[in-house]
Amino acid sequence: MKIAYLNTLGIPAHYRGFETCVEEVSTRLVRKGHEVTVYCASRSSSTPRLTSYRGVSLTYVDGSSSKFLDYPTRSLLSTVDAISKDFEILHYYGTDSSVFTILPRALSREKKIVMSLDGFAWDRSSYPRWVQLALRSSAWVPLYVPHATIVDSIRVGEWYQRTYDKTPEYIPYGAKISRRGADADTLRKFGLEENKYLLFVGILAREKGVHYLIRAFNELRTNSELTLAIVGGNPYSSEYESSLRKMADENVKFLGYVYGSDVENLFKGAYLYVSASELEGTSPALLSAMGFGNCVLISDIAENLETVGDAGVTFRSMDVRDLRDKLSWLISNPATVENYRERALDRVARHYSWDIVAERTEKLYSSLIRKQ
Repeated sequence: MKIAYLNTLGIPAHYRGFETCVEEVSTRLVRKGHEVTVYCASRSSSTPRLTSYRGVSLTYVDGSSSKFLDYPTRSLLSTVDAISKDFEILHYYGTDSSVFTILPRALSREKKIVMSLDGFAWDRSSYPRWVQLALRSSAWVPLYVPHATIVDSIRVGEWYQRTYDKTPEYIPYGAKISRRGADADTLRKFGLEENKYLLFVGILAREKGVHYLIRAFNELRTNSELTLAIVGGNPYSSEYESSLRKMADENVKFLGYVYGSDVENLFKGAYLYVSASELEGTSPALLSAMGFGNCVLISDIAENLETVGDAGVTFRSMDVRDLRDKLSWLISNPATVENYRERALDRVARHYSWDIVAERTEKLYSSLIRKQ
């Protein structure tokens, strides 16, 4: 099959879960003999652009410096280019690209359109009201225009079924699986020691709840021997990160973007992985933490509960006191932490394999082409 992926920042994955999913699935599909192209965002960089990555062809499109114009601009430009090519599958990521699926659906009978959704984007507190309204009013489009729609959360799929009487395909994210054992030199590079820090990884946007995490950490009586390591940033705005830095005490480290083996070692060396998110689909960072053998402490939103099952510890969402108390309890009970590490590894191995994700995605593509 000839497959194109649209509306991500591209691969190698350096930003969010969509990019990680595209990288993991596309490279596996290439190994199976398919021809795959990923449309990537043009970014100013001193390093040369890659024309391919692990067998996947890369095509670059210009966007906008504005967060709310960048993805639509690139979606439109990549759609126009993809229509002119002989792709059989066009796979879009994200609710904000759904309107652009109308073009290839209207102009080509041969091309099959697939769309992947995560959480309810219109609920993101970092989005202006007009963006939330636009996304919510067009939420029906991914169910009725593409030939197939994928969700990574059972709860999200149930909402779409109740609301629009159409059931999307459930294909969760995957995660790498590796026993703990962080490289000490890598941790030292970031000023960290194994089992001496708490970890968060993700985009620094308000709905990720990092402000709750920092407040709870600041209130810990036991935090003198622990560091809170925050990995991530926001390519569109530094305002939220600036507010986090102002509230953080001296034991909070902002590590910026960390990729590849470095971030894997950060996962492996953490005492706890903590997410205070207000909104998620299936969190790729949470799955990665579990796959690298972390005990995870998460907000009790439905999507997080679905992801961890009985393999993690929860606190009441947006409740700083409960988060602080759960942190204190886990810090004081290393045997409990070790038990949850084993549970996390077992759950990821049973339910969240990238090989299975790629296989199910390939079968979906094949079924669409056979229906022609």
